[in-house]
Amino acid sequence: MKVHVEVVSKAPPGGRCEFYDRVFFELVKSYENLYYTLIPSNLYEGDVVPPAVLVNGEVVEPEDALLLTPEEIVEVLRKKGAKPRISEEEIKGRLERAYDEFIGGV
Repeated sequence: MKVHVEVVSKAPPGGRCEFYDRVFFELVKSYENLYYTLIPSNLYEGDVVPPAVLVNGEVVEPEDALLLTPEEIVEVLRKKGAKPRISEEEIKGRLERAYDEFIGGV
């Protein structure tokens, strides 16, 4: 079973859009069955406000209404059937580094 992640991003991406693009590109290398598409908002036909993350067509809302955390990302991928190539702890570590870099740069 494939897990398809779409990130609807502002064009050009910046801030959270750029963060999601970087994080999900990294995740493709960390999961066996994860497919990722970055969609500029001017080409997306759905009704979402960028940045938006969709997993198998469903919008994933961050708990804080601002930014998905590493734990939220790993949890939603697990629930949708993503198969990790490495341990979830290693994946969270990679995501936490990206998250810290992003937060530190804001």
